[in-house]
This record gives sequence, structure tokens and C-alpha cells, in this order.
Amino acid sequence: MAEHHHHHHGHGHDFAEANKEHFNKDSHTYDELPLVKELTEKEGKYILSHGWSFDPESTTVLNFACGTGLLETTLIAHCKSIQGVDISQGMVDQYNKRAETLGVTSKMSAIAYELKGLPEELEGRKFDVILCTMAYHHFESTDEITRILAYFLKPGGALLVTDRVSSDAVPKIEDIPEKYGAIVPHKTGFSEEDMSKVFEGAGLESFSLNVIPGVTMDGMFGLTDQKLFLAKGVKPL
Repeated sequence: MAEHHHHHHGHGHDFAEANKEHFNKDSHTYDELPLVKELTEKEGKYILSHGWSFDPESTTVLNFACGTGLLETTLIAHCKSIQGVDISQGMVDQYNKRAETLGVTSKMSAIAYELKGLPEELEGRKFDVILCTMAYHHFESTDEITRILAYFLKPGGALLVTDRVSSDAVPKIEDIPEKYGAIVPHKTGFSEEDMSKVFEGAGLESFSLNVIPGVTMDGMFGLTDQKLFLAKGVKPL
């Protein structure tokens, strides 16, 4: 059922560019979306309890496609540092503003950058935990992104990804509002099999995927009862 991962988009549609434009425009209003705050807090708490044994003295985190840093509100007290990366400068500006508001600029900051998985990126740093929450559906090649993210993990570190669980009750592509159509290549979410293949293809082990209890995306993008998952894979020692 992973065939939607491999379809090619005609007319050379650039999802990264479309996303950058959309989220630059949306960066100020995103946190005010109904349910986003509550959903993100529940997601953060589940990541803390089931994703990794976070240690405020030592755990270093990379948050990829970090958005405005809403998740950090829940996580930052449990981490030594969080490095945010996003292709949208608008989101990054909001993220760094949030770090100021929270008084944690020494341990939380973001840059606008498109990672390629090269040794000179991020000053050669590697991370205990790499997060990518609710962004995989925006990526044209989840295989490529996962390989890039795995590169930045320390041996023994974990990649944690949240997104929508695919189901038969998913809206048809044509039902998704036009303005989201250009920025979402994967309209139906992902199955456990999809994610397992992608993680294993990137050389990650100990794959697990769990539905996050008590979290649905009712009312967002016209969806109802959409469950979210936390997928986890570990870089071999």
C-alpha cells in the first residue's frame, strides 16, 4: 500500500517551494488554529513518556520542520538543547521569538535551512533525538528525508516521527481544500508498513509505531477522527 510514496508529480511541482511560501504566510496564525495547541501539548507529553528517556542534563534534540516551536513549550525543560530547522524563515522567526519569551535562548534556537545530510551542516553536530512532527505528509520523498535525518543521529539515538495514521475514511484528494493540495503530496497519511519500510531503508533499527491515545485531528483540514501515530527508529551503535 505504499504506492502513493512513489508517484511522480507532473509539471515539476516543487513541494518544498510551495510549502515555504505557504508557511511563510501562515507563520503568524498557525498557533491560533483551533485544537493545534491542545494537540501539540498531548503529542509532546506522549513523546516525553514513550519516545525517549529525556534528560535535561544531556539530551540534545534536532527538531526538523520545527515550525513555530509550539512543541518546545512542552519539551524544552526536559532537554539540554533543541536545535530547530525549518525551510520557512517566517516560522523560524516565530520560533526564535518563542525561545525569547520562554527565556531559553541559550538552549533553543532555529535556522531556516534545507538540510541535505552533509558533514559541514549544523557544524557537524549529531543528536540524541531527532523529531519531525506532523510534517512527513509535506515531503515529496520520505525516503530521502529519513536518510538525511538518520545521518544527524548519534549512534543509539532515535528518530521520532508523528503524522496521520492512514485509514479508509481519509478525504479524497479532491475534497482537501485547494490551498492545501499544493503542499501535501501524501494525502492519506501513512500506514505502519509505509513507515517501517522508510525507517529500515534509512538503516534504522528497533522500529515501533504506536497510535497516540486521546489525540485526533477533528476539525482540522475538514478531517474527522484522524488518529496520529508516533513512529520510532534507532540508529545502530
